[in-house]
Amino acid sequence: MKTLGEFYKIRVLSQKNLKTMELPSNSDDIRIVQDLFGWRLHSGKEVVECRSEAEARYLKVFLDAGMRELRVPEDDEYLNSIVPVLEAIKKRLDDILNEYLETILKRSDRAWLKREVFMEMTKWCPYEDGEYTMTVTKKGELIWKK
Repeated sequence: MKTLGEFYKIRVLSQKNLKTMELPSNSDDIRIVQDLFGWRLHSGKEVVECRSEAEARYLKVFLDAGMRELRVPEDDEYLNSIVPVLEAIKKRLDDILNEYLETILKRSDRAWLKREVFMEMTKWCPYEDGEYTMTVTKKGELIWKK
């Protein structure tokens, strides 16, 4: 699997027990924090409660790629098994992309282009009925519309 979209389609959407989660807006400050109440994914000032570290890591990869909504496997054992593969794909894509983006000096232009490329690499409709289309907001976020 070479892209996040391909991974998501083959390894995630093929599962039976999935829940849909909305992610916060993408920020330059994305981090995973463990506290007394469990795991949380922070994006700027917004927070998503996670049931495990694996779920937080899974969501972080897609949040970093600009996704706003996705399906998450409810089976923790399966989630633990796919997260390292997902992170490896994302790291490889980041490394390749960053090599090319080094030549762009303006940070905001680099961030915009990186979002655009990740959106191109994750083009697939997360809804099986195919009635939805992907649109991109001015902030570079993916939105699925009927």
